[in-house]
Amino acid sequence: MVTSYEAFSVLLLLLPGLFGFFLMNAMSDVKVKGTVETLSWILFFTIATQLLSIWIAGEGFFPKLAGATDIETEQNYVQYIKTLPPAPFVIAGLLAFAFAVIKNNSLSYQFINLFNLTKRVSDRTAWAEAFSENQGVWVAVRFKDGTTLVGWPKYYSDRDDDADAQLMLADATWHVPGAESKTFVPNSSVTVEEYPVKSVLLADLKDVIAIEFMEA
Repeated sequence: MVTSYEAFSVLLLLLPGLFGFFLMNAMSDVKVKGTVETLSWILFFTIATQLLSIWIAGEGFFPKLAGATDIETEQNYVQYIKTLPPAPFVIAGLLAFAFAVIKNNSLSYQFINLFNLTKRVSDRTAWAEAFSENQGVWVAVRFKDGTTLVGWPKYYSDRDDDADAQLMLADATWHVPGAESKTFVPNSSVTVEEYPVKSVLLADLKDVIAIEFMEA
């Protein structure tokens, strides 16, 4: 019983950190997925919340719930949960919002670049950066056999890895050449048939040569 109480106390201690991390990750364009990175962020939010709680409110978020008996400890837990202080969660939420803004706008890289310490400008991949900078425009997906798919990018995956890259186009139209064509330059000798569709999910992009962002 004592071990379970101690484990639950640790969970309560980590709650603001967990809340802050998952809120930040939900608002961030680039998601944290690795186990080590996730645990590092949770630990950071937990420590930062504690320090800010002490600085702002004059007291930390340290649940002291152990009683002289198991029954007394259970009563302490029930009472503590009923009167769970909101301050640590508010602080964790504000931290999450601040770091989401920093990540989404690459502010940390902008600061580091002032000292020429790195050439990176963003955490985003070229895939995510291209869609982020070209919001509100139609795209043309070019395939190896000369087929072109034109549509409105409704959804796109977070990552551009071969196993993860996916793209969903709405109000799409297939432009299928009558003969195999491996050039982007229109050829008058090749007839093109058009097949409009409501939407298309491209779950496998291995045959895609390029994705063009059309004029707004």
